[in-house]
Amino acid sequence: MLTIKSALDSERLARAEHDLREIGFHIIDNVITVAEADEAREAIWALVEEDIANGRNHSYGDGKIRRVWAIVGKSAIFRRLIQHPTVVAVWKRMLGEDVIASTFTANIVGPGAPAGGWHIDYPYWAMQTPFPSGSLTGQTVWMLDDFTAENGATACIAGSHKTLRRPELGEAEGLEMSVAVAPKGSILFTNGAIWHQCLPNLTDTPRVGLLGMYNRSVIYPQEDMPRQLNDDDLVGESDVLKQLLGRNIPFRDPDEGHNWHRTDTGFRQS
Repeated sequence: MLTIKSALDSERLARAEHDLREIGFHIIDNVITVAEADEAREAIWALVEEDIANGRNHSYGDGKIRRVWAIVGKSAIFRRLIQHPTVVAVWKRMLGEDVIASTFTANIVGPGAPAGGWHIDYPYWAMQTPFPSGSLTGQTVWMLDDFTAENGATACIAGSHKTLRRPELGEAEGLEMSVAVAPKGSILFTNGAIWHQCLPNLTDTPRVGLLGMYNRSVIYPQEDMPRQLNDDDLVGESDVLKQLLGRNIPFRDPDEGHNWHRTDTGFRQS
């Protein structure tokens, strides 16, 4: 059973916000226990086997990096992690009280995987430059293995989010990078506009993580989050989870003069 720790105190939250705005990333160690990280890791491997059995091959990087999509509805542990109070506290501070989730996926960097390539995250890669100032989105990297410089940890170029543009081809090569080295159960938070990549996995063991992206509520999510759990699944779930899945965003009906909310099959009157 996942142990939900209390959210950050004001001083720790202020430090996380400062780093995300000024440096572009922040690490919090040991947010969950090793046993809890292992539980999530085992759930991911079960989903990988299911994907393979069903002919879904979401891999890249010479087939050595694999993604598992739409995991919120596939295990209770992912529903707990997506709304972990430490995560929600950080992104409410950065992205507003009405923050929503954009994606929640698993990412496996296998033995021999190459570097992922320097990039920025959605929605920035879909936007024209210069990007608007201020934070639109942020990434949450759950470390379900120890992240090391040898096994494909995430690397970031500090301050690159302030360029308000994507890196030109080859531009980031040779720049000083910071590698997110931290123990299993830790979280790397990144500003969505920072230049980053996963490093090559030089070991003989896969490196497993979860990627939870969060948006300002006005940014369309990358995955279809509202339909990852149907209405019956959401009975008894928290208002925080419903908010993150975009179920509480009102859609105005000007003809009828009232708002509608999303369901798994369409809309309902608020």
